[in-house]
Order: sequence, then structure tokens, then C-alpha cells
Amino acid sequence: MVLLKKGDRDAFNCIYGRYWKELFLCAIKKLGEKEEAEDLIQDLFVSIWMKRNDFEIKSSLKAYLFTALKYKIINHFEHKTVRRKHLESLKDELEALEDATSNALVAEEVEKSIEIGVNKLSPKVKLVYQLSREENLSLDEIAEKLAVSKQTVKNQISKALKILKAHLNHGYFWFLIWMIF
Repeated sequence: MVLLKKGDRDAFNCIYGRYWKELFLCAIKKLGEKEEAEDLIQDLFVSIWMKRNDFEIKSSLKAYLFTALKYKIINHFEHKTVRRKHLESLKDELEALEDATSNALVAEEVEKSIEIGVNKLSPKVKLVYQLSREENLSLDEIAEKLAVSKQTVKNQISKALKILKAHLNHGYFWFLIWMIF
């Protein structure tokens, strides 16, 4: 250990050669993957070399190495769990964004289709519809403003909605076909 503290590479290589296989077998048993086990053992020995000046062992070197490996494995699983949760969260956020984008596209298309349908209404029906739906006037307010009966306003709104519904059903059908293909 004294030689390792002084930076003796031969001492380090001796420790590496003596314990690598045992540590690797332990790591692969816990992790189940050769590459992960190799990486952890490599990290362990790099850590030992980097901290060689502060290296103090109160028990045996073997016990120290296996304890250090145990904590590396625990940290590995914790990081893996955090990474998995983070990826799941990102996946959920992306799906929500895709849904929102898709909903926004559908809403935009429906809005455009309504606008096209409104522009196809006769001028009187269009005016009544706009006063009702866009300016939020009541039937009485529209009737008073246009100097027509309340029933006439109801009939024209009903006619507008019927025409728009037929227009939307046809347009929405083609929009859905377009979205599918």
C-alpha cells in the first residue's frame, strides 16, 4: 500500500491483476451484463489510482475493494433508476406535446372549415349567425338590432347551424382521411 501511495504503477498493476477477476465475477453476478461489470470495475480501479494519495485501508485490501464495488453497484442501480424515470417522464411529455399539437391542428382545421362554411351562408343568415356566435348577442338583442321577430332570428340561426353541421361533417370527414394517410 505504501508503494501505491507513492504512485508506483507496478504496485497498482499487481493489485489490479490480483483482484480484477474476482471483482468482475462479483459485479457480473449482481449486474447480469458483462459490459456494465467491466465498466464498474474499471471505474473502481481508476478511482483507486486517482485517490491513491488519500488511500487508507483499515481492514484488508480485499474487503476494501469489495465494499467499494458494492457501493459502485448501488450507485449504478440508483442512476439507472433515475435515468429510467427521467426517460419515462420525457416520453410522457413528448406524447402530451404530440397530443396537444394534434389537437391544435384539428381545432385549426375545424375553425377554418367553420369560417369557410360561414362564408357560404346567405348574407342575412350569416349576419344573424355572427351576431349570435361571434358577438354573443341574445335572440332578443339580435331581433331588436335587425328589426325582425325573435322567431325569424331562431329560424336563421337554426338554418345556419344546419348548413354548418353538414359542411363540417363533410369537411371533417376529408380532414380525417387526410390525417390517416
